[in-house]
Amino acid sequence: MSAPPEWSSLDHAALYAAHLETSLAATREALSAGPWAGVVFHAGEESYYHADDMPPPFHAVAHFTRFAPVVGPEHLLLVPRQGEARLLRVDPKDFWHEPPVASPTWFAGLEVDSVDTPHLARKQARELVADLSGWVYVGNSASAAEALGIPAANREPAALVRRLDWARGFKTPYEAACLREACRRASVGHHAVRQGAREQRSEHALHLSYLEATGLLEREVPYQNIIAWNEHSAVLHYGSKSRETPKPGYTLLIDAGATCNGYASDITRTHLREGSHAVFHEAWLGMIRLQDTLVDQVRPGLSYVALHEAAFRGVTELLCVLGVLQVSPDEAFERRYAFPFFPHGLGHHLGIQVHDVGGKQLGPDQGASAPPKDFPWLRTVRPLAEDHVVTIEPGLYFIPLLLNGFREGPEAAAFNWSLIDSLVPSGGIRIEDDVLVTATGRENLSRPYLPTQS
Repeated sequence: MSAPPEWSSLDHAALYAAHLETSLAATREALSAGPWAGVVFHAGEESYYHADDMPPPFHAVAHFTRFAPVVGPEHLLLVPRQGEARLLRVDPKDFWHEPPVASPTWFAGLEVDSVDTPHLARKQARELVADLSGWVYVGNSASAAEALGIPAANREPAALVRRLDWARGFKTPYEAACLREACRRASVGHHAVRQGAREQRSEHALHLSYLEATGLLEREVPYQNIIAWNEHSAVLHYGSKSRETPKPGYTLLIDAGATCNGYASDITRTHLREGSHAVFHEAWLGMIRLQDTLVDQVRPGLSYVALHEAAFRGVTELLCVLGVLQVSPDEAFERRYAFPFFPHGLGHHLGIQVHDVGGKQLGPDQGASAPPKDFPWLRTVRPLAEDHVVTIEPGLYFIPLLLNGFREGPEAAAFNWSLIDSLVPSGGIRIEDDVLVTATGRENLSRPYLPTQS
């Protein structure tokens, strides 16, 4: 596997300029779905906790971030059907907050005006475009759209948003570079957690070591870090961070990412310490092999639903080999006996949003398609295409809540309950990489920085 190019060695200005051209073209093509004269992308309005003056961490509207790596709320981007796009950047001047974060030096190609307040940004937008009633608004604030003079019918019309969502599935070289760098940044934190796991440190201490190693604040991670010892690793979205030292600490699962210019990585590794249950250790090795096999199948035209089915069959066969299931692999697959051990989808599209948009679309003019009835939890049903980025994250967990439903009745004999009960304290296994679909196959964006075993 060849080493990816270093972030510092890239021609960021050229990459961004080409990305901007592609994104503007996609937006104008989306505008052709209706009579609209242009679109206003709003970075978003900051919200506040109920009956409080404290805001939750602000995340810009993703369709805005696609164009402009600008921090903070209220910026406006005006994209007419024809003519120059213009960014109205809101840089408040007050003594309560730190000065606005400067844009990267390579960020160019848009006409940029800086104003002090959201009111002035909206006023200038109305002066630049005499009548915005024929434009579309994309953002999170009905009041902002109303202040701009954009009617309710033109606020995120489905025909436009579907096309925008569909286009975001195809990552430009700039976006791929951002995702690659986000993987590298996350890997620094993963390595720090792995070292701390060897020392059997608490989940809370490991979480802090991740933030310290990556240089991220709590509000800057793309999603809540999952750092889970033992049975906690079988809680799919485990958010707590125990301050207690694990006794014993055999299984450590870390699911944590980082960002670069708004683009997110999403990487999971499971580490075992000496003394782990022998069967659980074999399960871990089997899941590493299975995940490698699944990644190697990624290519343009591949059905993601079929890839998930291959993952589900692989987990089923592994459970039979381990003796956890006591029927043939074919019978176990037919009866979906692996479901309580693998109750989530294989992965999702990845980009500005961790669970990126468009994964359930089958075309630019279509809304969300229902996943197959056998796998209703799938986030992606769209066939893979060149320049898509998806996660590949099969899992195998021992979750009493799901398993207990099989303990009674005729199906109970298919499960080796004594072995299962001995494995429950080990928790679960998930291996996750971020994968770019290329013209001839795939590029694993995260693996060069983070092996599955260390």
